[in-house]
Amino acid sequence: MSSSVPKRIGRYDLVTPMLPCKDEILQRFERFLMSGQYILGEEVRLLEEKLAEECGVPAAVGVASGSSALFLALSVAGVRPGDEVITTPYTFDATMEAIILLDAVPVFVDIKPQDLNLDSGLLADAITPKTRAFLPVPIFGAPCDMDPIMAVAAEHGIQVIADMAQAWGTFYDGRPIGSYARMSTLSFYPTKNLPGIGDGGMIFCRSAEDAELIRRIRGHLPVRMNGHLYTGWNSRLDEVQAMVIRIRRERFAAEQADRDKVAEIYDGYIPATNRLQTPNGGRGMKVTYHQYWVRCRNRDDLRMLLDREGIDTGVYYDPPLHHHELAVYCRTSGSMAEAERAGREVLTLPIHAALPFADAHRIGALVGQFLEQEAASTSA
Repeated sequence: MSSSVPKRIGRYDLVTPMLPCKDEILQRFERFLMSGQYILGEEVRLLEEKLAEECGVPAAVGVASGSSALFLALSVAGVRPGDEVITTPYTFDATMEAIILLDAVPVFVDIKPQDLNLDSGLLADAITPKTRAFLPVPIFGAPCDMDPIMAVAAEHGIQVIADMAQAWGTFYDGRPIGSYARMSTLSFYPTKNLPGIGDGGMIFCRSAEDAELIRRIRGHLPVRMNGHLYTGWNSRLDEVQAMVIRIRRERFAAEQADRDKVAEIYDGYIPATNRLQTPNGGRGMKVTYHQYWVRCRNRDDLRMLLDREGIDTGVYYDPPLHHHELAVYCRTSGSMAEAERAGREVLTLPIHAALPFADAHRIGALVGQFLEQEAASTSA
């Protein structure tokens, strides 16, 4: 007897988007296997050149992971023990971990409720004589408000390093988000919009000198910079990962169009006050929807409803990083009320290149109805 329960809708489908690429990946892998060029060969070089061009920067350097990219970029930017790096508490642990590994101090400022990104209006008050860098994170693929961030940094002589792990393809004011900061870091983790089939990362550099320093470090060569001698270490992007990413890049636009359509469907059901609102009214902005989030006061009730309907959802970042065990190495500047509220209220819905649009309509209708009932009960 067939079941009437619909097939469960997962948050991710990592296999289906890979199917159109499978034959080409296998053919290229066979050539790669017989080439004998397994480390830092043509695949990495060609990927670096293409992504640098698309990001609008002079150089890009492939490294072992997004986390490694953060650590290396902050090192080259001169972050030293005791320095402070101002960032958001509403992000993945790696943002904070890279700072702490340098014996520096993460300083958290609150986020904006409209886009869950760093509130640039709070930066100036967080600056001290120890402040070395700002580390904005375009969370879930939504652009940070880069113009005021860069303006405050320039006024105070502070470096900007962007953690764009979730934001390949994101634009701010008509420019790739990775083209603003001194260096921007990317992750190729399999759930990302531009994925590999394992770990991998990249650093986008506005300076060819920075790129050369990173190339030396990733290959175990010591470098002198910022008045210090730094050791090199192993942080190379794997040739196999670069090969797969190059193939997936050719399908990025089509896969992103599918994500955009799912987001458009959700937008049709979910009130604007309960979802992402981009800076400057969205002019010149491009969101890549690494995650699609909805804000709900009764978030856990909505999550249970969707679970009963066979729909997987996600909770980020509850609690935010200023409540993390590693927060003993950090400090906060002002209230973290919006980050804490986001931790309590934000729920992410399934969004990926293989999600059937009919499923998106079903999910959107369920969420929209729940929010409508929640609003009615509040106003009653």
